[in-house]
Amino acid sequence: MNRKGFTITELVMVIVIVGIVAVFAATRLGDVTSTKAGAFVDKLRADIRYAQNLAMTRNQRYRVYFNGSGGAPASGYSVVNNVTSQTALDPDGSGNLIVTLNSGDFAGITVSTPAGGYIEFNALGVPTAAATITITPGGQQVAITDHTGAVN
Repeated sequence: MNRKGFTITELVMVIVIVGIVAVFAATRLGDVTSTKAGAFVDKLRADIRYAQNLAMTRNQRYRVYFNGSGGAPASGYSVVNNVTSQTALDPDGSGNLIVTLNSGDFAGITVSTPAGGYIEFNALGVPTAAATITITPGGQQVAITDHTGAVN
């Protein structure tokens, strides 16, 4: 006879394999906030470098204010021209470069505030002082090197 279908053994094997894959996938999806924090670290580095580039190309001091200082949101940061006190435009064209943390896409993410509440770059792209910013959760850090302005 020509029977079509699956045997019990084939069905059980498929169910076992699907179960194993589901266990591994569930552990990876469980910590979405840490994954978002990792992506946020890249955004923060890019925005700090953007402030540095604005300072060099416009020959004016630019600051990245953190956590309520200088017009930044209570939890977040903004890029501001130190001479005119105007917030820099976001390079993506969505308005001013102000990032609010602990809500929306950045829910559950906070940053430490550097000494003075800001990082400032002069017209040569040199920061006024070295700084380290810690991102929570995960404890990842963004470091700005004194004298060179390297953002790591």
